Amino acid sequence: MVNLRERNVQPDLAILLVAAARTVADVLGSAVADAGVEDMRSQFGFVLRAAGERGVTLTELANRLAVTKQAAIKVVDEMERRGLVERQAHPDDRRAKLIAPTARGLRVRNAALKASREMERGLRRVAGDADVDALRRALTELLGTHGGLEDAIAGRARPVW
Repeated sequence: MVNLRERNVQPDLAILLVAAARTVADVLGSAVADAGVEDMRSQFGFVLRAAGERGVTLTELANRLAVTKQAAIKVVDEMERRGLVERQAHPDDRRAKLIAPTARGLRVRNAALKASREMERGLRRVAGDADVDALRRALTELLGTHGGLEDAIAGRARPVW
């Protein structure tokens, strides 16, 4: 492990946050590949997370991702071709369709969620509960100050498309 105090180096906060996000994406990508899904793209993870286990309408999906319906449907079409989501009849509105994860899509979603929990447990082992709790508070404050807290609370992350 690199000792920043010995090296007298303090990386810029923005670089640390972006690097951490990239590391998280890499770990989740590896977990998904280990679950047997090699043809994932980062946008697909955002869709699977936003769709949940039961699915959502296209309008709900676009709203959760903060993208246009046209952008959402483009990704959904590709995901459907790859067997990650399917369109289902809406139980309450015969005109609407639900975009729901397939068994393969759920395998991806569950592998990513498991890896996320494992990352936090590992960080708690190394840094301790107090530091991880402080990190969570700091990130929550950052999001609250600059936007994005409501999305985080709802379990949503906006993709960069």
